[in-house]
Amino acid sequence: MRAEEPQTSSLSRSVEQFHANIVPILDQHCVHCHTADSPAGNVTLDEIDSPEQLYAHIRTWLKVARTQRDQFMPPQDEDQPTDAERKALISWAETLGQQLDQKPQTDPGAIVFRRLNRLQYKNTLRDLLGVDYDVATAVGLPQDPVAFGFNNIGTALEVPPLLLEKYLAAADEMLARAVDTKPASTLFDIAEVPYKLEGELPEGKGKDGPIPPATEVVDGYRLFRLNSTHNFPLKIDKEGTYRLELAAWGHKGPKWAKWQPDLAIGVNGQNRKSISVLGTRDNPGVEVVTLRLPAGELDLSIEFLNAEVGPAWSENDHRFKHMGWKSLTVTGPVSPQGIIPSTEAHEKIFIAEPSSKLPARDAAHQIVTSFATRAFRRPVEADEVDRLLVLFDMAQAGGANFEESVRYPLKAVLVSPSFLFRIEPAAEGDQPQPIDDYALASRLSYFLWNTMPDEELFRLAESQQLHQPEVLKQQIARLLADERSKVFVHDFAEQWLQLDELEHALPSEEFFPEFTARTRHAMRTEVLLFMEHLVQENQSAIDLLDADYSFTNRDLTSIYRYGGYQQEFQKAEINKRRNPERGGLLGMGGILAMTSHVSRNSPTRRGKWVLDVIIGDPPAPPPANVEQIDEGSDKNQAKSFRELLSLHADESSTCAGCHRKMDPLGFALDQFNPIGRFEREREGEPVNSTGILPGGRQVDGVVELKAILLEQKPRFVRNLTEQLMTYALGRELTFEDRPAVAQIVERAAANDFKMQELIYGIIESYPFQYRRGFQQQVASAP
Repeated sequence: MRAEEPQTSSLSRSVEQFHANIVPILDQHCVHCHTADSPAGNVTLDEIDSPEQLYAHIRTWLKVARTQRDQFMPPQDEDQPTDAERKALISWAETLGQQLDQKPQTDPGAIVFRRLNRLQYKNTLRDLLGVDYDVATAVGLPQDPVAFGFNNIGTALEVPPLLLEKYLAAADEMLARAVDTKPASTLFDIAEVPYKLEGELPEGKGKDGPIPPATEVVDGYRLFRLNSTHNFPLKIDKEGTYRLELAAWGHKGPKWAKWQPDLAIGVNGQNRKSISVLGTRDNPGVEVVTLRLPAGELDLSIEFLNAEVGPAWSENDHRFKHMGWKSLTVTGPVSPQGIIPSTEAHEKIFIAEPSSKLPARDAAHQIVTSFATRAFRRPVEADEVDRLLVLFDMAQAGGANFEESVRYPLKAVLVSPSFLFRIEPAAEGDQPQPIDDYALASRLSYFLWNTMPDEELFRLAESQQLHQPEVLKQQIARLLADERSKVFVHDFAEQWLQLDELEHALPSEEFFPEFTARTRHAMRTEVLLFMEHLVQENQSAIDLLDADYSFTNRDLTSIYRYGGYQQEFQKAEINKRRNPERGGLLGMGGILAMTSHVSRNSPTRRGKWVLDVIIGDPPAPPPANVEQIDEGSDKNQAKSFRELLSLHADESSTCAGCHRKMDPLGFALDQFNPIGRFEREREGEPVNSTGILPGGRQVDGVVELKAILLEQKPRFVRNLTEQLMTYALGRELTFEDRPAVAQIVERAAANDFKMQELIYGIIESYPFQYRRGFQQQVASAP
């Protein structure tokens, strides 16, 4: 991609300084390891052929500046730059970053057609159809690929052929629950249906009177005290799945509490299914079963198989294992699962019905137009509706009823690219333009709710009021106050903080019996409730680094030594004099457990998490041929794990660089055991939680580590803002986004870095509210 060159004299001077002053230093000390062909640490420093490429590498240049300030690179066994050369690299890189932060905003970035990810798809179907059903799991939609830390990145959300098959199946599943196709029903009153009994009842009297008859009608139910066969002649007009509903109950006396009537269902003399009647005389029910039936005249048979007669001395009502049966209803064709559609969902979709004044096609036109407009998240074009109604016409010509005929265009809508993808209309010309109100409504709702716009957002988009600043602010506040915003908070937090790792956390119950599945769940809940609180109550993002509260229940209190012993989660105040180590993400058991090993801490995994998530400076992945530490080998028996880790790093200069950054951060957290319990001593010895950070600064324990992080609040909030904006835009951020990010952080700094300030700032930002002009998009395409 080739972006427009920012026309500023200061940036031009930085480009000149790069070629004149910086390239010689890189050529002498860096490029031999960091080439495009074989980039050490995934860092490439050559092949910078244009200003755009230079700007696009700004993250790399700022990383170079940090390594030079800490004298972290080149490796110690390489020739080192002079102090003047290091200062030149630092000054140039940081100046370039500042210049890019202040440059005019001229490119809102590329927005590709973005497929709805799994979560968005499930939620959008729910809100479109009015049916709350996890169809994504039901049909086996695959998990979405992750790019740049999130699973909603447009360029990564491909559509393999298998996914199209899943979408077709999902459309059928959801429409079966939302559309009542009014299939024909045949009702059989069992009191009037012929039957055949097997066997005879005993003669004489029972304990409480005469033996009752083999069958009789009581309260509308025919009672059968002997095995019986029932035949139901059917004429099936159309092959398909049919739903059988049996209104029945089975007697359950005290002596036969586990007994239930068994029924065998046959078609044309062949047994097809067996069911048990679960309803009782006091609580009768309807047993539902589905059968695939061929067209034509059929003999449907149902046999009662397990009637029994008890001892003569029993009371009559308890002596006979019998069944009461009121009716059989055969309905179809229906969905293969025999689902009974939701009346509310059907009425939400079918806003018109044929009548003497409204022809069927006109009613279908109203329904399809309304449905497609909501599904496509924009006004539907007339020719789109006409194409959809062709399916209605074909179904009507084939003899389908009105509801079934409408179902076909509805299914076509649910598998249309306009539904499955977020497609925004291109702006004319070669200059960026504001997105229209419908696109803004979608960007807003999919960011804060992970679902389609609701009626109020659609109404404001239709009246073109949503772009008005005060109206937009009101809508942001409304969406954040809605329960659905918790979906955004949880989804963002789980991905940014990598909480899925907690499910696979390594600490074993063998070593930590209290680390049960329930404890894992409680640890996850603590993190999510904390994030909810930050957003809903508009708390400072700095609380993520340190806070005097968290959320606990009794499962966590026993580990943390603060909070109550109630099972429900409550906000708990932290006494910072007693528990200074607690507060913020680094004091939460979930974060500490998912970065540990089976029986011990992992300074490297914990340090990597801090670098990646908190600082936003992820280390490069380890080389493929690096061996893991073998704690059980003979040469390692007498060494502590800290010594083994140091030896491992020293054995490879490739490893040493990253370990020098990660391990001191992890060592500072070492007083927390693998499940987050704070220990000043371990196995009778004081826990060594000291480390030397790059640059030579010493850190001792989590309290000092948090203090160091708190010295860099803007850097932390900038990283958080970049993560939120990546999530909101569904794309990788580029140097063109730096001015927007800088403005958001500056705005938040003036208001104590409140979480909602970040969210409002992102939604009101240039990248969120603008899109490239069509010619600009084409010119920027690879």
